[in-house]
Amino acid sequence: MLLHAVLVPLSTRLARAQRHPAAREALGEVLRASAALAGAPRSLPCEDWPRSASGAPAPVAGWHANFADTTGLAAALVAPVPVGLDVEWLHRPRWQAARERFRESGELALLGADDAPAVLALWTAKEALLKLAGVGLADLGRCRLLARDGERYRLEHRARVHEVCVRANGQHLLACASSAPAELVLHALELVT
Repeated sequence: MLLHAVLVPLSTRLARAQRHPAAREALGEVLRASAALAGAPRSLPCEDWPRSASGAPAPVAGWHANFADTTGLAAALVAPVPVGLDVEWLHRPRWQAARERFRESGELALLGADDAPAVLALWTAKEALLKLAGVGLADLGRCRLLARDGERYRLEHRARVHEVCVRANGQHLLACASSAPAELVLHALELVT
């Protein structure tokens, strides 16, 4: 199965308070593009995707959505299986705290590097998996790296093993976790302003 993540660039000059509204403004079009690539029905509510009580995107007619944004990028994914998606800017400040956390847990040794790209890739993989599980960062301590093979990260969460794909895209990392084996395809979307 192919999973079609659609990416839209945002200005890196936007403050966080401005970035979030800019990403939400683009969300409908980005979800619609991913849905079309996935072969989903046109009737899906891409402009206003419903949310569950926890705030996560709710399934609609057997289709699942997830979205994320960071400095310079917003991304969305619509799929026929549950998915978790996360993006991270490679120039994120304060990534060293995550490095120390991973060093203390022994996971840093499995990465084979301790620089910002390696640490942020693991962080992004974990966040995508926790979004798939519907639990968020509160469960970060229960999510552990088992192995890494290129862009594939094997993570354990609540006694289950999952594979998460992490892909570099320019100045960003994108991670995707899904409930079924899948190949991730990235698509860029330029919005007309």
